[in-house]
Amino acid sequence: MTLSGCDASSACTESMISCLKENNISFVGRYYSDTTHIAGKKLTASEAQLLSSNGIDLVAVFEDAPTEASYFSASRGTRDANAALAQAASVGQPAGSAIYFTVDYDASQSDIDGVITDYFQAIAATLGTQYVTGVYGSGNTCTAILKSGHAKLAWLAQSTGWGGYQSFHDWVIKQGPEGSICGLSSDSDEAQGDFGAFRVAVPA
Repeated sequence: MTLSGCDASSACTESMISCLKENNISFVGRYYSDTTHIAGKKLTASEAQLLSSNGIDLVAVFEDAPTEASYFSASRGTRDANAALAQAASVGQPAGSAIYFTVDYDASQSDIDGVITDYFQAIAATLGTQYVTGVYGSGNTCTAILKSGHAKLAWLAQSTGWGGYQSFHDWVIKQGPEGSICGLSSDSDEAQGDFGAFRVAVPA
């Protein structure tokens, strides 16, 4: 069975909740970031509580500007993982759920085998057993990083022309077309199995 969701770079608000439910949105992917200047991109504790209290799961994805090979390195992986840990703590993300890290371009195999693998090795070492490491990217990226053991979950990017898209089937989240839903500028997603979603504790 697959579940329907979306990922958005803007915040979900109370006025959107009924619409999200009416559209059978069972989870929303929201961002952690260290350097973003986009208003509303980063998930906050209050937004996490709003979605959780209304029965909508969250998926955490870390993204700064991972669109070329020069972004990636072991040191950047450590930095991004530590930033993600701090933000996970600030929103109350429970241990054992997932944080996905993005490779948002059609990476060459040499990039994947080199700096991108170094990046995910450092992420996995930094997250340890606190959170499950996820990878977002092309089929080729997802295949290699899962095989390396540095990520346990894969989110397949919607860019059908990127390498390995058609042959990669081990995704737990598969991104669909970009669009607008309930006032959110978002991408549609489908998920299967345990994809590391979570809800946060809501104060009484």
